[in-house]
Amino acid sequence: MVTCSKCGAALAVRVCSSCGALPALTRQKANRVLIKYSYAVLAGLLGILIADHYFPLLDRNAFLITGMCVLFAPVIFHVISSARGRLGVNLGRIQRAYVVAGGVSVLLALLIAGNGGLDRSAATPVTTTMIRKQVVRGKSGPSYTLKVKSWRPWRSTESLGVHAETYRSASQEKPIVVEMHRGAFGMPWYSGVFSE
Repeated sequence: MVTCSKCGAALAVRVCSSCGALPALTRQKANRVLIKYSYAVLAGLLGILIADHYFPLLDRNAFLITGMCVLFAPVIFHVISSARGRLGVNLGRIQRAYVVAGGVSVLLALLIAGNGGLDRSAATPVTTTMIRKQVVRGKSGPSYTLKVKSWRPWRSTESLGVHAETYRSASQEKPIVVEMHRGAFGMPWYSGVFSE
């Protein structure tokens, strides 16, 4: 049995006799329609992570948080509409939310990749000292971070993603050298972190 997309009345025919609207999609059919629209958002988020791996920004957290918010905004709208039984009514709006979020996430990925990939500035070595180390174990393996004293006047610390060997050799007694780049779009990024 199908229901009217406007008033919710049960329909045995193709058009609602109460208001003349078309039948609403079932939840399963609406979800099948919407899943295609989520691919662009996931591709953009994956692009942000790949671009960040090759051209890590000093201020990367802002981009990663923005990417996650862009991903979850249409998903939350989708879940709320489904829970309230309004998925069929809000289908067009949810599709547009996924399209906009996909465009924004792909744009962020291209911005990070372009900032590093188009940067022709020479690496500038910056020497700093380590404050502490951190390792986070996840499903894809451990990720290693060094928190170092910042060389930028408005910041006190910087968090730098490093390889396992750099993580193991780093200590508070040894200086840390960071190969810095200006960035094609003015967003500083680093190409290497070494423990002397």
